[in-house]
Amino acid sequence: VYMGMSLVHVLGNPTMATLIDRMGKVNGIVGGCTFLSTSMFILPYCTEMNEVVATCGLWALGSTMLSTAPVSFISDNVSDRKRAQAIALFRTAGDVGFLLGAMSAGAFADVFDMDTALHASAGMLLSATGWFTTRSLLGSKESKH
Repeated sequence: VYMGMSLVHVLGNPTMATLIDRMGKVNGIVGGCTFLSTSMFILPYCTEMNEVVATCGLWALGSTMLSTAPVSFISDNVSDRKRAQAIALFRTAGDVGFLLGAMSAGAFADVFDMDTALHASAGMLLSATGWFTTRSLLGSKESKH
């Protein structure tokens, strides 16, 4: 399954980059996060292999969107002089998120169960997505004044 998700990345990155450029970076980030949180929420309910494959495909699609949109968003919003540092900070924050997220989800699954851990992760990502969306909308309204 994981290899299939990587295949979606390899084949989808060029197409997704073009789509992100057309639809906008914020929409790409929000869409990618929404696909990820939706697939996290659905995965515990999958009982057949084809359901797991479809859900992981949605997960991979969201992940592919997030391999392009955030870096492009940073590039558009940070000065040339600070761009490399901003991207490095973004990548480091992502790695810290993978470390702490995996440990937290594992501990949560030990205390409760894996389904609850996935649902909690989906809820946290959806909350962060809502916050990002709100900030982006407020920021775009402020910049128009």
